[in-house]
Amino acid sequence: MSLLDFDPHGAVDPTDNLTPAESQLLAERIEELVLLGAENMVQPGDAIGLSQTYFDSLDELANRYYRQENFDAAVALYTRLIQLKPRHLGYYKGLGASYLGLERYSSAIKVYTCGQFFGALDAELHYYLGLAHYFNKEVEPAFEWLRFARVLDEQDPSSDQKFAGFATQLLNRLKTLVSPEQARKIDLRPPTDAS
Repeated sequence: MSLLDFDPHGAVDPTDNLTPAESQLLAERIEELVLLGAENMVQPGDAIGLSQTYFDSLDELANRYYRQENFDAAVALYTRLIQLKPRHLGYYKGLGASYLGLERYSSAIKVYTCGQFFGALDAELHYYLGLAHYFNKEVEPAFEWLRFARVLDEQDPSSDQKFAGFATQLLNRLKTLVSPEQARKIDLRPPTDAS
């Protein structure tokens, strides 16, 4: 079954009909492609000749599934997109959001954490990482990631500061749930060059 034949109402994963040996071989081949691409600065999807139109259409389909709250289908497509273009930050955001929709908060945390390699200064990614920790009832890391997201958003001259505002609201809620030492850091900002 190809991704183009993917039926969101059928199997969650288009490769779930593979035998264990075929699944292992597929994993090995994907790993080889990723390593080859990393060595040559080529992503696996590009290495096998897939067009950007292909990726855009799959991304659009995954977004449609997400908006329709068909989160399982969105997870399957975003997972494939990440396997083929592992340095594309938007796919990590989509996969993480889909896991949040499924209330699989630990999975969302893992995805957003992986996405940090490609979006180390992305306020949105860090906001949702903090939110995933918050929903997973991990208040201390949620507090820290939300603080980081707020600072990143405030320092981005092109930002509308939306995530800074959202983060501030949650930080004020969490302030009473963290240690007094951590709560005192709520408004801590890194020093600027002018300092």
